Amino acid sequence: MSDPHLVRSLLRNGWDWQPSVVIGCVALVVAYLVFVDRRASARRGPTAFFLAGIVILLLDLVSPIDLLGDQYLFSAHIVQHFVLALIVPPLLILGIPQWFAEVALKRPALARFEHEIARPPVSWLLGVGVMIFWHIPTCFNSALANEGLHIIQHLSFLVTGVIFWWPVLTPVESHRIAPLGAISYLFGACLSCSLLGATLTFAHPGLYPAYIAPDDRFGILPLIRDDWGLDPQNDQQLGGLLMWIPGCFVYLTGILATVARWYEGGYEEAPARRTL
Repeated sequence: MSDPHLVRSLLRNGWDWQPSVVIGCVALVVAYLVFVDRRASARRGPTAFFLAGIVILLLDLVSPIDLLGDQYLFSAHIVQHFVLALIVPPLLILGIPQWFAEVALKRPALARFEHEIARPPVSWLLGVGVMIFWHIPTCFNSALANEGLHIIQHLSFLVTGVIFWWPVLTPVESHRIAPLGAISYLFGACLSCSLLGATLTFAHPGLYPAYIAPDDRFGILPLIRDDWGLDPQNDQQLGGLLMWIPGCFVYLTGILATVARWYEGGYEEAPARRTL
């Protein structure tokens, strides 16, 4: 059973309200409310999605998850990456109304950029490639040891996550991948995520040395090791399983949503639709 004193200490002292994160999230909300939501219809669905994405993003970066991931637990860091790449980006995209996307894509420079970066081979390689790259031990450990690189790591998950999900969820119907292509696109990502998770789960502990004997500045290591039972081996295995099962579940959810929408006739015939 967890020590209540240590749990309270973690919940009380584990928050890090980094000004750059807070200001960035507030700026995104203000910009959205000023330029997007003011012209929204009575349906508040897109706004709710966008605001939920920002709230989850903020909690992911300032809550005790960040402290645990940076200082104590590889599995907590996996949760943080999972949220940045697979949860927040779809919510942000679902929060963009169709009219706003269509107006934005009338700008030639933005239209050219979207055309190139959102091509399925490019967006897939960016989304999946960044996920694999940052979990290579050398890259992961370097990001842990360098705050600037760590910030780049988090930003890359968020940005490439948006790029990855855009061809599947973009509000502009003709820019979406055709249903069979979207299913293949997401299944390939699921398979890659599963292989990465399985590799981490069955690898020898110690791939990420910072978590073997962490500097217990906050005095919560007994809570983690003794009460939660997360020694370095269990922690790494849990991180791999989180990557393997919940990560793949997100992609499978996207596949099921695509099939359901296709079955209900939600995909219009469009000659300009993207293909794999």
